Amino acid sequence: MAVFLRFLLQASLLLLCLLCFSLENTCAKDPGEGQQYPPRSHIVSVSSLLPSTVCNRSRKVSSKGSLELVHKHGPCSELNQGRANTPSWSEILLKDQARIRSINYRRRYMNSDRNWFDHTKSTNLPFGYDIPIGGGELYAKINIGTPGQSNYVVLDTGSDITWIQCKPCSRCFKQPGPIFDPSKSSSIRTIPCKSSECNQLSVDRRGCVSNKCFYDIIYGDGSFSNGYFVQDKLTFPTDNRKSKLVINNYLLGCGQNNSDVNPEGSIGLMGLSRSPTSFVYQAASKFKKYFSYCVPSDYSSTGHLTFGKPDDINSKYFKFTPIPTTPQRSLFYDIVITGISVAGKKLAIKSSVFTDVGAIVDSGTVITRLPPGAYAAMRSAFRKEMMRYKLVPSEEIPDTCYDLSSYETVVIPKISFFFEGGAELEVDVRGIMVANPDVKKVCFGFTAAGDGDGGILGNIMQRSVQVVFDVDGGRIGFGPGSYA
Repeated sequence: MAVFLRFLLQASLLLLCLLCFSLENTCAKDPGEGQQYPPRSHIVSVSSLLPSTVCNRSRKVSSKGSLELVHKHGPCSELNQGRANTPSWSEILLKDQARIRSINYRRRYMNSDRNWFDHTKSTNLPFGYDIPIGGGELYAKINIGTPGQSNYVVLDTGSDITWIQCKPCSRCFKQPGPIFDPSKSSSIRTIPCKSSECNQLSVDRRGCVSNKCFYDIIYGDGSFSNGYFVQDKLTFPTDNRKSKLVINNYLLGCGQNNSDVNPEGSIGLMGLSRSPTSFVYQAASKFKKYFSYCVPSDYSSTGHLTFGKPDDINSKYFKFTPIPTTPQRSLFYDIVITGISVAGKKLAIKSSVFTDVGAIVDSGTVITRLPPGAYAAMRSAFRKEMMRYKLVPSEEIPDTCYDLSSYETVVIPKISFFFEGGAELEVDVRGIMVANPDVKKVCFGFTAAGDGDGGILGNIMQRSVQVVFDVDGGRIGFGPGSYA
């Protein structure tokens, strides 16, 4: 009798579960609550996807080879006096698109029969070939000169030189803090026009004024910076005054004519590309062309940029993929995508879809761009997994958005990218979905590239991930952001 009653109870529970599963409108009100889901999905509260107005600073970076990364418009930013002032999606994407146009032009240029790094043979290039900052503005604080003067700079893996504003200005934008004054630095040195240092600038970027090397940069969004190319001491500010990192004779642009690229707190720039004038190459004797960064999980958090190789970076937590070698050495950090999975299922995408156009990892691009065929397959699989939620019509980027305002908890399919050599990057849930404050429009953080354009892995999908750039080793690695 007891066995029969137990059987009836189990059968009743099974019937109830099946009924609940079939009544999607009733049971989907708060999916995840009291339910078990397979490991192919994220179960998250909707509130956790929202941008916060309170600064959530990560543990302090005390290493002498590290800098704190801060979102320019978030509540941790010193550039807007601690007030969260995130630009609208339209503003972010407008700047993002200008950056992507310049990246794609430069990549096409490098894939032609002209060598980008053969400066002695460079000829005039079309207007706007330099990469504008874009919408992914992560900045750090550095000191320039002796004694050191504080400067804020955007960190950019797509740019090749460092520049800051300098007195006297013929045209300078308003910036937080004082403009660098060369007359107050005892270590600054001007560079002669025909010196080897000046010749590191490409022909189209360098000039000569009173036998002093002059740089001139025009970005793809119409902004610009020009002035003298100089050498001075660069220092990383750290908590330990006796452990400051110092790089002497650092080459940088001392901009005296600079356009206002952002009405709310424009700042300088530090280039982290694979160019000889970037910080990566100038600091090679100290760091062996090895650095990593962790993009903050959202606008209200902070991340870090670390130079040099930790002793245990080759642990089981990190997977590396080779940087492809090409006839023309690339300025960017190229990567070979081999596949994408959604909800644990590998998508049926031909490898040629990725290899024909290539891809790069970029710190300044916001929304990840994928070849149209790959994105279409990924979007279709994602929408299928998200059928329980209301799709919001959208004719702009991103094109897949949902109204989650009536939910407390949502189930979001996991997404992983696979790369040559077997490396896998599982995207953090906050790298998959991006929310507006009212959660009536929570959007997929990916979109399609233009026809013939390469893929770009943007910083949203890099959130909470430690990305390692081993330039001498010719590889890029991915690991958990908490590991540092």
